[in-house]
Amino acid sequence: MELVLPSATEIYLFGAKTHDSEIRLARFLMKNLKAGDTFCDVGAHFGYFSLLASQLVGANGQILSLEASKSTFEILEKNLRPYPNATPLHRAASSENANLTFHEFPALYSEYNSLTPDEDAAWMKNNPSRPIEVQGVRLADYFREKGIRPNIIKIDVEGAEPQVLAGLETFFQTASPVIVMEYLLSASQHEAHQAAAQFLRKQGYQVFTIKNDGELAPCGDIAAAMRFLGLDSDNIVFKR
Repeated sequence: MELVLPSATEIYLFGAKTHDSEIRLARFLMKNLKAGDTFCDVGAHFGYFSLLASQLVGANGQILSLEASKSTFEILEKNLRPYPNATPLHRAASSENANLTFHEFPALYSEYNSLTPDEDAAWMKNNPSRPIEVQGVRLADYFREKGIRPNIIKIDVEGAEPQVLAGLETFFQTASPVIVMEYLLSASQHEAHQAAAQFLRKQGYQVFTIKNDGELAPCGDIAAAMRFLGLDSDNIVFKR
C-alpha cells in the first residue's frame, strides 16, 4: 500500500489503523461484509478500508471509493489498481452534481481535507488549505446510473456529512444500506454530525455504537455514549 508520511505513519509502522474507533470499525466490517457485497467508501483517503473491504467481498463483490482531493486520489488510485473489484472515483459526494470548492491541506493534515474545513483549528493558522475545484456527485444519481446498490456505505468527510446524505435521499426510498459515519464532538463539526444523525433517524434508521468485538450496541444518545467512554470521535452505525 502506497502512503504519504507523516499523515499515514501508523499504517507504515503497524500495517493498520491504530485508533480505537478504527480498529472496532475494521472488526465490524470483517463481521458484516460478505462475499459478493458492495461497499461504498466516501472519503476513502489512501484506501485502507477500501482495501480491507476488497478482500472481504471477493471477486464477485464491488468497491466504490470516492476521494475529492486530487493529490490523495492519485495515491488511492495506485493502491486500488491491482484489485479489479475496486473502482476509485475522483469526486466529492454532495447534494448536487456541480463543480465544488474543496480544501486541501499539507500532507501532515491531509485527513482533514474537506468541503467544509474546520476554520477554528489552531494548526490551520500555519497550515492553510489550498482550494481546488472538484466535481460534485449526488450518490443516488450515480448509483442509479451504474446500477449500484451498496450494502454498507462508510462516510468520513470532515463535516460535509449532511451534504453527502442529502445526495442519497432518493436512494433511501428504495434501499436500506448500512451507514457508518464518523461522529465528532468537537464544536466545529459536532453540529454537522448532529444534523446528519437526525437526518438518518428521520429516514427510519436506528443508531448503534461498535463494541470491541465488532458487534453493535443500541445507542440512544450518541454524544452521551461517547463522553461516557471518553471519546472525542467515533464511528457510528445506522441501520434500519
